[in-house]
Amino acid sequence: MTEEQPRRKQRIPLSPTELYYFIELKKLKQAQKIEKFKASFFYKITNCANITLAAILTYCLVSIVMLNYWQKTYVLKTISVYGETKAHNHRRTIAELQIKTTSGEHIIVKTDDLFELPQMNQEIYIGKDFLFGKVLKAKLAYDERPFWSINSYARFTVCIFALAMGFFIYKVNKHLTINGLLVTFALFFLASLYFVMI
Repeated sequence: MTEEQPRRKQRIPLSPTELYYFIELKKLKQAQKIEKFKASFFYKITNCANITLAAILTYCLVSIVMLNYWQKTYVLKTISVYGETKAHNHRRTIAELQIKTTSGEHIIVKTDDLFELPQMNQEIYIGKDFLFGKVLKAKLAYDERPFWSINSYARFTVCIFALAMGFFIYKVNKHLTINGLLVTFALFFLASLYFVMI
């Protein structure tokens, strides 16, 4: 004959007053934990780094879109990739230009509705950002439109993605956890590094 196991005590539910104080106590402990985390050296340093990197990424976006300086140089050699034939003039458009300049830059630009190939020793204007001197755009002497460098598309996409994800993470947890802070820092740092190195 098996021995009967002692029965577990029946759980008594908390009264509404006890439940209220239990919830308030948990909130108070959570608030104290957050305040302690915000006062830590790690939080202050990482948060400042995130703000600085977000400012750098914003600068990168603004410089790609509109804020850059133009440097005049001359075409040394060009290689073109032709695209489709346009119906209005029955000519093939140049879809991509690879330009080597006399100042040593090698630029690959995506073009649209461009039919004339730049000639050797023709003027070309190169758009660079102010801080890092990265080639972002090119403008041909006979065409007023600025054409983005092929690397500018990738830089723009990476910067937008990093900023969007960083602000989404901030909206979700207000950077009140170590994981949120570190993921945002990693995103911003890698996107900034990509802009500088590529």
